[in-house]
This record gives sequence, structure tokens and C-alpha cells, in this order.
Amino acid sequence: MKLYSAIKNQPFALDVKVEGDSLTYQIRSVIQGEWVGNPDKEHPQGGKYFDKRLVSEWRGNFAVLGEIVHDRTISFKSLQAHPEFGDHSAFMLYAPVGLAASGSTRESLFEQTPNLYVGTFASKMDAQAYHATVLQTHPIGHVLIPFKSSPISDWTLGFNVFDPVLIKSDPRIEIIPAITLAVVREETLPVVRFIDGPLKTAAANEELKLAFRLETPQGTPIEDRDSEVYLESTTGYLVSRRVVTKNGLGSATFNTMGMTLGQRAKLKVGFKFFSGTDDLEVVVE
Repeated sequence: MKLYSAIKNQPFALDVKVEGDSLTYQIRSVIQGEWVGNPDKEHPQGGKYFDKRLVSEWRGNFAVLGEIVHDRTISFKSLQAHPEFGDHSAFMLYAPVGLAASGSTRESLFEQTPNLYVGTFASKMDAQAYHATVLQTHPIGHVLIPFKSSPISDWTLGFNVFDPVLIKSDPRIEIIPAITLAVVREETLPVVRFIDGPLKTAAANEELKLAFRLETPQGTPIEDRDSEVYLESTTGYLVSRRVVTKNGLGSATFNTMGMTLGQRAKLKVGFKFFSGTDDLEVVVE
């Protein structure tokens, strides 16, 4: 399993372990090494040194304290049974540490694991705005699920940690530095794209077959997974707005019924809670 580490949040030590169908992560406080030493001596910048005898271990130049300040275990099977579980999912992890973790934040939030895209689908906000205004806190991490049918080994972890050196994990987890977790979501989770896009012409009351396929964000076709794809149009008539792909491929029938010469219909394709991963325009000529 991959774990992407975004350089964010105030420094803390993170221990991550995956055993069977469970994810466990623990957080401990850290102090930068230049502040650790003899507690009887004055630090050049003021105050006393932190007592080096209280340090349980070192990670890079950070002294780690022994007390666990946050400990959580999540069952992957419980996520699979979550009412918001689906294709292209991002289950968010929150903790009372790091960036914007205090203040008006409800303590109950730290026990929840909501799907980000369910919240942002309704509000039409991006993740940054949603966390800043609606939840008024920011996540410590996420669990990404490409498809409902994806094995757990294909899921992806992500944590906002000040420095990757502060993360300790079991050997089965590959730690990869990242710019932000938003970029990880954009570059990891699948999309749906029209094969014949972005523009098609048609006569009035003409029936068209629109083909689409599952892809990686980089454009590689996905043929070993399937998904229920959602479509919408601004005008005209979609015979079916939900289509299940087969070997990653799908199609929908669109009719220019009621459209007039020169009129354009904009069609979108995507997932249930992440719509519009691709657009296509149909113009009546």
C-alpha cells in the first residue's frame, strides 16, 4: 500500500500500521532538536532547554516524546460498509493536532470518516474552501478508494505531516513525498472520459451514441474495473443517465429532441459524487 506524505501541519510524529483489514495511526508530540539539552541551562533564544532525558526517540532532527496524544484504528471493512462508499471516494481523517485542529471544531468530528466528495458535491466547493468554511478544520489525512471493486491493496493512504522523516510505518507501506493531498487525489483517483469528444454535430431530432471509458488521470484506459457512470445534459434527451461499464467501456444514447438549428447541448460524465470528469458538446447543424 502507498502512503503519500504532504509537507503540511505543525510537526508531530506519526506511526502508521496496516494489519489485516485495519489501519492504525498514532500521533506523538515532537520538539526540534536545537531546543533539547540540559534543562538547567538557558537557551540562547530564551527559556530553558527541554530535558533530553524525556525523549523516547529521535527522527531526523526531531525529538519524539513518549506519550501518545491521538490513537485511532479504522476497519477497512467498515469503510466498505459505509453508506458513502463508492467509486472515486476520499474518506477523510481528522485529528486534534496540526493545522486548524482546535477552536470551534466538534470533538465528534475526530471520530468520523466522511467521504469528502459527498460533502463537496452538495456545496460545489473545492476541498480547501469546504474545510475552511463548512467544517472549520483541515484533515490530517485520507483513504482513497478508486473503485468499489478495488482490492484494499489498491487503496491509497495520505497524511499531512511536516516532514516525511517523522513518519514510521511497517515495511509493507511505501512512503512517497507529495506536494499536497489535493494533488494526490487529482493524480490517483480514476476519471471517465468521452471517447469521441469534445464536440459532435447532429441534425435536429437525431439520435447519437456517445461512448466513454474509465481512465487514469494520465489518460491510460482502465479495463480491469467497472463503475456505474452518471451522465447529465443541459438540453436534449438522454435515454439513460446511469450506465454500468463493461471492461471499462460504456455508452449512452442522446437525442437532440427539441433542439433547434445552432443550439448546443453540454453533456457531462462522471461518478455519483464526483460529476463532470469530462464534457462533450453536441451542436445542431
